[in-house]
Amino acid sequence: MNAQRIILLLVFICTLSNQELTAQIKRTIKGSVKDSTNQGIPGSHIRVIAGKDTLTAIADKDGGFSIANITVKRLDLMVRSIGYKAYASDITFEDDQNQFDLGDIVLKTASNMLDEVVIKGKITPIRVMKDTIEYNTEAFVIREGDYVEDLLKQFPGMIVSDNGKVTAMGKELTKLRVNGKDFFTSNVAEFIKKLPSSIFSHIQVIDDYGDEANFTGIKVGQPKKILNLVTKPGKDKGTFANISTSAATSNAYGLNGNGNLWKGARQIGINAALDNTSNAALINKGIAGSATFANNIAKKLNLRSHYNLGGGTIENTNFSNMESINSLGSINSVNESKNNSRNAAHRLSMAVSSTEIGEYFDVHLAGGLSKANSENTSSSLQTGVIRQDLFTSSGNKQNNPNLSLDVSWGFKGKKKDGKDKRGRLSFNLSARLVGSRNDQDILTDIDYYDQTTNKKIKDSLLNRLVETRNADRGLNTGLNYSIPLNKTTDTIHKSLEFSYSFNLTSNNNALETRVRDAAGKISFIDSLSNVYTSTFINHSIRAGYRYGSNKINYSIGFSLQPSALTGSYEGRTDKINQKTFNSSPSANFSYVITKTQSINMNYNGSSYAPRFDQLQPVPDTRNLQNVIIGNPDLKTSFYHSANINYSLFGLTSGRTLEVSFGAYAMQNQVANNIILIKDTLNSLKQETRFVNVNGNYNINSGYNASLPFAERKFVVSIAGNVALSNAVIFTDNIKNNNKGLAYSQNVNLHVQLKSLSGGAGASYSNSENNYSHSTFRPPNLESLSFNMNCSFKIRKSFNTSVDVSKSFTSGYTMGANNPLLINASVYKSFFKNNRASVNLRVADLLNQGNNLFRTVFDNTIVENRSKQITRYFMATFSMNLEKFVK
Repeated sequence: MNAQRIILLLVFICTLSNQELTAQIKRTIKGSVKDSTNQGIPGSHIRVIAGKDTLTAIADKDGGFSIANITVKRLDLMVRSIGYKAYASDITFEDDQNQFDLGDIVLKTASNMLDEVVIKGKITPIRVMKDTIEYNTEAFVIREGDYVEDLLKQFPGMIVSDNGKVTAMGKELTKLRVNGKDFFTSNVAEFIKKLPSSIFSHIQVIDDYGDEANFTGIKVGQPKKILNLVTKPGKDKGTFANISTSAATSNAYGLNGNGNLWKGARQIGINAALDNTSNAALINKGIAGSATFANNIAKKLNLRSHYNLGGGTIENTNFSNMESINSLGSINSVNESKNNSRNAAHRLSMAVSSTEIGEYFDVHLAGGLSKANSENTSSSLQTGVIRQDLFTSSGNKQNNPNLSLDVSWGFKGKKKDGKDKRGRLSFNLSARLVGSRNDQDILTDIDYYDQTTNKKIKDSLLNRLVETRNADRGLNTGLNYSIPLNKTTDTIHKSLEFSYSFNLTSNNNALETRVRDAAGKISFIDSLSNVYTSTFINHSIRAGYRYGSNKINYSIGFSLQPSALTGSYEGRTDKINQKTFNSSPSANFSYVITKTQSINMNYNGSSYAPRFDQLQPVPDTRNLQNVIIGNPDLKTSFYHSANINYSLFGLTSGRTLEVSFGAYAMQNQVANNIILIKDTLNSLKQETRFVNVNGNYNINSGYNASLPFAERKFVVSIAGNVALSNAVIFTDNIKNNNKGLAYSQNVNLHVQLKSLSGGAGASYSNSENNYSHSTFRPPNLESLSFNMNCSFKIRKSFNTSVDVSKSFTSGYTMGANNPLLINASVYKSFFKNNRASVNLRVADLLNQGNNLFRTVFDNTIVENRSKQITRYFMATFSMNLEKFVK
């Protein structure tokens, strides 16, 4: 009996001891509540049922939360937030685990909500985050029938062109997303004209480093700006279609139709277009079509596919004046060219992606084929150092197939004891195969003149058959690995980063030249033909350190980039075998100074191999007035790039200031060496060769400021930029520096009322170029312009618009007539919900437009003009069929 009592007593003591030990294990969970755009949802309510205990927490301003003092191994989690569907999950700890990182908990918007009472205070129009600037749509004027395009025009620092191109602080927005996901074709210009402003709560401009960088956190290089539209709860669906037809007095006409079905991840779109543009300078007849499909094919697996085709004919005429500088003086050319081409293209792409929590996967396959046939005629009348007339006619056939594959995969390691034991690992692979073939039949007639008497002394007729073939194969692979150095409960994140990338580019090129004599006999010209093979291999090894907190984020690293360029020529013993070793630091820094201020800095370096035409030593004589001969001894170039951006936004006032600074420099840049040599007729011709140089750079800076008043009904904005550049060129083996200076300044007033919108502004720009070893100095190109635009909604279904601009320009040798341009339109809609509309438009009412522009490169200045008809009257009928959730 005593023994039994002792045994029972021991069992009871052990049980108490075990319960005591169990009670001493204090467990913690941590996570972050985010929406579909990867933005934190502050104020979210988190509830944990742990046995008999119920623990709660409220998400902080970034959506983060942490709950401690959990004494059980298994618990139930519930996350709620107004406007989102509730999230529920169960959690089980391992026996020796006391930390559990839930990662990102993504809440979906609720489609069915009870009527709510909204108490509005002062709305914050703009919010600054690490890589994002967010605009609250409620702070801006949205009229009935407005689309996203109309809303973007109100945002400070943002410019929307007539063709739908959107730029923010001078950088183009390259992709469109809705709720953080790709949207149909992701074409910004297409969908900002189709999506109504009223269904979106926020619009974001994001500095995007790519999906893989967003997953691993390793952000290196220059980001691209993308546009993300955030829908209001439950409004991520709709159907919208449009059919329109137009005709103009310039013999232009068009018929366009599209239809789109959107229901969250499910997206189906069809587009078709038939267009004819006809004027004195251009006749363009084209047909195009495309189809898009996207949907979730599994719980976390998304499929996207896109097919497009296009084709047509183009006839155009162009006039230009060209002036080239050399050691003997200058060569002036008056040029005219006519082109008639027929083209067709097909492209199919398909992508499968997965966004499981803790895992990332994406596969993209694309292929295409394009064909073109063209006939060209041109004339070039040269005076100055060379006195020749060149007349050329040619026929061209092109065939360009291409195929590409991109694969990305990554995962996050499991957490244990509050630390990530394996970090984040990602792998990427891309391969491409691009082919091209170009057959040219070139007939050239050159007239030679005496330099003193200006009399014609001889002519030369030459018929060449030139065939070029190119096969470009590329393979890129990369591995990125980040190791966290902090516990998951820490508010400061630190990590070590390691990355490796391998790039292989292989080219097979063939240039074959034949001559047809007057009797029709064809002869192969060995000295003007070449078969060339090259391979460029580049390795990049980088190690870095990253620090992240609510305010400061930065990464510093160092990369080694060994590369090798090899090449060989068929039938020749000389080969290319170059090895280059580059090293450079990399740095990325962002600082959210206050809720209204942020600064970002970035530096990166990369290697580039010379092009095929810059390497091949065989003369390319397709332009007899400028023969091109490559240099097989060229080295690999290295590119340095750095930029700084500062942003300041008023939380309630909406006042903004954005300042940017950028610079780049190139080591071993491939530069042209343009030489004058005597030809077989004792006349002169230009010959272009290539050399490696240092000294090329570009430094630029810009700013944009806006001052809204009267509840943002009026906004005054000023902007300006300045750029300094230096381009190293050689003329007759003499080094020459082309130093450029360009600057501009503009001021605008924008008005946005319920029935009236418009603006007025003035701008000034100046561009100049100076050559270091030449008495020649091209005239500065200077422009002062004024503009005014106004759109007035007379009735709900009737509005008019007019825009006027006047320019004063100097510096063109071809002459500019300082045009006064007036455009006007009248718009009338019909039927329920204004589904049908008629738009009558007149362009360039006074017929003063001129299409004139200048380009400067190497030792040459080119001014182009086309005889395009700028005055025309156009009528457009459009039918919109759209239904979005109200």
